Amino acid sequence: MDEVTPVPVALGPRRGAPPPRSLRGAGAVDAARLGLFAAKLRVKEHLLPGLHVRPLVAELFLTDNCNLRCTSCACWRSETEEELTTAEWRDVLDQLRQLRFVKVNMTGGEPLLRPDAIELIAYATDIGLRTVHLNTNATMLDPYRQRLLREAGVRSFNVSVDGPDAAIHDGVRGRRGAFERTMANLRALLDRSDRDQFDVRLSFTVLRSNADAVPAMGRLARSLGVPLYLNLGSDTTFLFRDPEISAAIDVESDRLEASIEELRAMARADPELLPTPSQLDYALAHFGDLKQADLPCVESQLKLLVHSTGEVGGCWGHDASMNLRRHRLADIIDSDDYRESHRRFFRKECVGCGSGYALNLRLRANTHIRDRRRRRFDGPSVDPDRRPVEER
Repeated sequence: MDEVTPVPVALGPRRGAPPPRSLRGAGAVDAARLGLFAAKLRVKEHLLPGLHVRPLVAELFLTDNCNLRCTSCACWRSETEEELTTAEWRDVLDQLRQLRFVKVNMTGGEPLLRPDAIELIAYATDIGLRTVHLNTNATMLDPYRQRLLREAGVRSFNVSVDGPDAAIHDGVRGRRGAFERTMANLRALLDRSDRDQFDVRLSFTVLRSNADAVPAMGRLARSLGVPLYLNLGSDTTFLFRDPEISAAIDVESDRLEASIEELRAMARADPELLPTPSQLDYALAHFGDLKQADLPCVESQLKLLVHSTGEVGGCWGHDASMNLRRHRLADIIDSDDYRESHRRFFRKECVGCGSGYALNLRLRANTHIRDRRRRRFDGPSVDPDRRPVEER
């Protein structure tokens, strides 16, 4: 297993600190537009299946390349070339602003591998894209970059941690020292989160090799004071199609059930920071049913995927058919191809993947009712971590 090596990145100029978040940074107008979006999806689900609901969030894959060697991912297995230039990404951001997108997610690969990543984030906030989010493995998220990112306008971070200790995490991530570096940078980030008003979430990808560690990840999230998100392994999404990944997500159902049930007991005792009952149900069913077709795919409707080489559209499990080097974003979104494919994606006429399942659940009113009812009637159980020592 290789060790993590530092990667130099050119950083932009220091800017003033961003303002405190309001409605998670979106503002009242953007919040109202998100509410209208949800209402339109209900109409699309029940009355007008052909209704075109335009996306409001952009998922920008700044690069497909990565500095780690994760067993759950294929992006590092080949190098992506001819990615969008700084000028091209700036033009993308200008178009997103004109289309009144409410949020931009910067992701990869590892987005901080791009020397211009912080410059692009700063440009996004300068032109009025008020909510910018960053997905990162945090190995490059040292305190200096953290300061520059906060000043550039990042309002939230997803940090990938695939095990509660170095043995499990580094085994999944394929680099010795990855856990130590990620955790050091994550703790430094959390030291400033309350003061500088930004959100942090821990993202754990459930795989065959770490399925037993789900409860320990819940304990780690609690110790850090951050929400835990269970990312569900899949070999159908575009970055994860590889025979080795198919083996990595072959999770034994009895092991997963035992782990989920232990985490569920912890959540009944204290639900704060842990997945909801409906999310745990979904995770438990995922590896036997990638689609779970009774739940429409809100993720495919809300997000516009813009790939590092310019492809736009499609979804996590289906490739895009148009490229922004030849078409404007507005023309792509309103094209017959985009409208028809996203009509199918919403109804899960697709390969299935599990991406965005928590969002899909959150926009169903009965999900909240069901979760509240289960918490009320199941009652608090005894958290195994909070029993007296003599009872353990």
